[in-house]
Amino acid sequence: MRLVLCDDNRIFCEALAVALEARGHRALAIATTADESVAAVARHLPDACLLDLRFHSGGDGLGTARLIRDRYPETAVLVVSGRADKATALAAKKIGVAGVFGKDQELDRIAAALDALAAARSAPAAGPPGEDLISALTPRETEVLRRITAGQSTRKMAGEMNVTTETLRTYVKNVLGKLGAHSRLEAATLASRLALPGPDEPVGGYPMLATLTPREREILTHLTEGSGQREVARQLRMSLKTVNTHLHNLRSKLGVHSTLEAVALARSQLGRTSAHLPSPPPGDRDQPPC
Repeated sequence: MRLVLCDDNRIFCEALAVALEARGHRALAIATTADESVAAVARHLPDACLLDLRFHSGGDGLGTARLIRDRYPETAVLVVSGRADKATALAAKKIGVAGVFGKDQELDRIAAALDALAAARSAPAAGPPGEDLISALTPRETEVLRRITAGQSTRKMAGEMNVTTETLRTYVKNVLGKLGAHSRLEAATLASRLALPGPDEPVGGYPMLATLTPREREILTHLTEGSGQREVARQLRMSLKTVNTHLHNLRSKLGVHSTLEAVALARSQLGRTSAHLPSPPPGDRDQPPC
């Protein structure tokens, strides 16, 4: 993203520019007053303007944001301010800014919002708005978004998904980052405009467990039946290291963070506590075992 950074603290802007350029963005200019901010946007016509709401030399940050949005609608405005209380954030969003961040927030959130804006700009015009953002979610993250939209609490989601609240919060953070949303309410609003996949229809149209290789299915089947990893290695005549490699791969495919979570997910998909996973497609059956 091509950026203009606006803050009366030039050192802060320069540090922010370095950090964002390291993440693939490009800082075109730095402005330290409200008037300079508008002039810099007019001169460079950036993809986004990161704007403070308070300038020591005077100037209304909200008024500047409104002016930029009215005159240069192709430039997204993200507020990055030390004065990001709820009332200010609400007023800024009414103007049409793309996001509101406090200066003490993690840089990753700002970078994620810029990445989401870049992804939205590059999305095919024929696709529904936000479709590319939804497709970027893992199956597990899609489930979390569905539950957020349904209004479930953190505790309820964690309990029903058989994960810790800490793991659930990580999922929520990932979902918000990928969607460029700043709150669960904002994520739910975006999701409500789109057709989320059903509980058994993860993004891409594949069953939750269909992407696993036959060997990965076999290992996961043994685990869902109560076998430990060493026992699985002995039963399948492979080394524990090989089992762990397969587990690493299947966790990645399922979008989970632990083997226990993979087992819980498999059991929830099967609807019972002990069962064999679905057979692989015909094209996969002839693959040699690992």
